[in-house]
Amino acid sequence: MSKLLIDVGNSSAKWAVVDGYNFDAQRHSGSASALAAVLRAEVQDRTSVWIASVRGAQFDQALVSELQALGFSEVHICGTAQHEDGLLNSYEEPSRMGADRWFAMLGARAYQLGPLLVIDVGSAVTCDLVATDGRHLGGYIFPGPALMEAALQSSTQKVRYTDSLEPSIVPGQSTAECVASGISIAVVGAVKQVCEQYPDHHIILTGGGAARLQALGLVGDWRPDLVLEGLLRRAQGTDVAFTT
Repeated sequence: MSKLLIDVGNSSAKWAVVDGYNFDAQRHSGSASALAAVLRAEVQDRTSVWIASVRGAQFDQALVSELQALGFSEVHICGTAQHEDGLLNSYEEPSRMGADRWFAMLGARAYQLGPLLVIDVGSAVTCDLVATDGRHLGGYIFPGPALMEAALQSSTQKVRYTDSLEPSIVPGQSTAECVASGISIAVVGAVKQVCEQYPDHHIILTGGGAARLQALGLVGDWRPDLVLEGLLRRAQGTDVAFTT
């Protein structure tokens, strides 16, 4: 039976219909109703639906209602677990960990065994460390490139520009170039610091901004659909336990 997997991020959603292990993910930006309209047009078979979301309860409830109205009777909002498929959460309150981080780690372990460093570059940059035995060793969260840029634009008087530039680490010669280079240095520097602290951990990259890090020299395996890969593990019925 095929499954519809949906990864709802802060700024966009990614979805894929999976039959077996192969899928071609699609990205969508917009409201819950707009996403549901796309799925109504693209997904002919009313399969079971599995959703990992960090957008918030209001969006999630609206999406579930829209999907059920379209005839998707089996809709699951999937949260973070205490342990699942050999992965053990380090949080005292596992539900407080974002679902995207949890499913990215699940997807990473399904792809690669051994010690892992899972780096997701989106609205925020998250770096999560996983031991060989599946223990989550902790992680780091800091603003992503777009959030850094927005903070500069909204919180300063004279950092103003309209140019859209490619990431660079060379010194800028205009305000836009200085911001682009400064943000790149900040993100790459932070991520490289984490990588240097854990040189034995295999690096796996995901998220819409990961290509920016690769272009600037960060070496790691690129898994663009890592959250969906982890969500598929949940949909396949792996061993999972939640706190009560």
